[in-house]
Amino acid sequence: MPSEPLTAPAPSPVPGTATTSATPADPADPADPAAPAALRPLTALGLAVLLISYAPVNFTFGSVNVLADAIGRDLRADAAGQQLVLAAYTTAFAATLVIAGRLGDRWGRHRLLLIGGLGVAMISIATAFAPDLTSAVTLRVLLGIAAGLLTPQVLATIQSTSSGPSRARGLMLFVAVSGASTVVGQIAAGAVASALPEHVGWRAVQILTGLIALAGVVGLRAVPRTRSSTPLSLDAMGASALGASLLLIVVPLTLGRSLGWPSWTVLSLLVGVALLAAFWALQRRAERRGTVPVVPPSVLRLTTVRRGLLMTLLFFTTYGALLYELSAFAQLRDTLGTLGPALLVLGFGIAFIAASLALPRLIPAAGELTMASAGIAQAVLLAAIALLVATGHHDIASLQWALIPLGIAQALMFGPVLQTVLSRTPQWAAGVSSGLFATVQQLGLTLGVALLGGLFWTLAGPEQEHLEHALVTVFWIHVVCALLFVALAHSLRAHRETAPTAA
Repeated sequence: MPSEPLTAPAPSPVPGTATTSATPADPADPADPAAPAALRPLTALGLAVLLISYAPVNFTFGSVNVLADAIGRDLRADAAGQQLVLAAYTTAFAATLVIAGRLGDRWGRHRLLLIGGLGVAMISIATAFAPDLTSAVTLRVLLGIAAGLLTPQVLATIQSTSSGPSRARGLMLFVAVSGASTVVGQIAAGAVASALPEHVGWRAVQILTGLIALAGVVGLRAVPRTRSSTPLSLDAMGASALGASLLLIVVPLTLGRSLGWPSWTVLSLLVGVALLAAFWALQRRAERRGTVPVVPPSVLRLTTVRRGLLMTLLFFTTYGALLYELSAFAQLRDTLGTLGPALLVLGFGIAFIAASLALPRLIPAAGELTMASAGIAQAVLLAAIALLVATGHHDIASLQWALIPLGIAQALMFGPVLQTVLSRTPQWAAGVSSGLFATVQQLGLTLGVALLGGLFWTLAGPEQEHLEHALVTVFWIHVVCALLFVALAHSLRAHRETAPTAA
């Protein structure tokens, strides 16, 4: 028997999902007299605007990694407060993603791009004037919601307005911007914050983030207007259950270590896991009724989707943790303050961006073999960094020879994942799959900082007296994760080769 169905098992047509590639353009929108009557293809300018609009989403994640200490000191926040500033954004973001794609299907993706882009711009700038921790956390929650509304529309528009090599290039560049904007945020934050007084520097970075978002909003005329011709139900109950479970799980994981794991954190985790189980029961029940829930169980039964999501989770969990750990290590071990993390990852960032942008041209058919080879290279390079740090060679210059090729390896690891999996996924599941990828990506970034970042600080000790030991230990965990990524990439290749016989 084949391991994946070749046609949709659900009575309802899934091509109308959040990011389906079969989605037509807006018909003339009665609420928008300027809406076109026919689909315009996505031009190079339109793609550039979409990617600029998306860049602030992860730019703010990378920048706050560097600025957490400065924010804490300026707003008189302890370690738990600093972690809350980080978690407020990513948790709200991941929770919003699960339903934002379907809102775009119904209301028009261009409209959601405008709402989300303006929200990111205005809220980022407002955060620059936050007078206290409560205001900052509240604004970061709202920023996560705005970013969550925007992100699925970018991917959906690329899929529905391009095809063939243009779509493959667009998907690869979308993935490239996902990672590149994170490291660019870290570099930019370090450079800006080091050039200004501490209480001004982190605020200036928030304004910079808002200006980037405004640039995307200004260019939206170049982006075609699209929506689904068969929008699905919003599944508000399922989306609410998933969002609440993520909140109940991620917040205690983020704050537990710094608070000493009080009883409420343990209770929150237990309730979150129970609610996640209830969510899954709701999804199965909805699919049996013939509707398409926000996370259809039939889609997760597809081998390519399931393994691709695991690869995405592994990659972004370690990617987010890697940048966070390097940032903390550089600030504590060097005398350059916030400039230290920027200089440490500068070569890594340039290499990652260059390789990501060149990938569609250099390896247009990049797939499982490319990802597996790059994963092996990453494991070797991470092990080399761990050995360098363990032997005391952890200055910025000494680590560059490993960090620069690591940037290339990471670009080759994740760059092809989305395109590879979607090209192998039945058409009826493509939309749901791409939406799940965006959600898992943000969840991975959050969990990386919460779990591996938390382990790093625990091992470092209360006075950071074991900082080198902590970094070496978590980097060996990163090596294991890279090897698991390699195994999953090889399993995708084997699955592809056996699928025709099974069919």
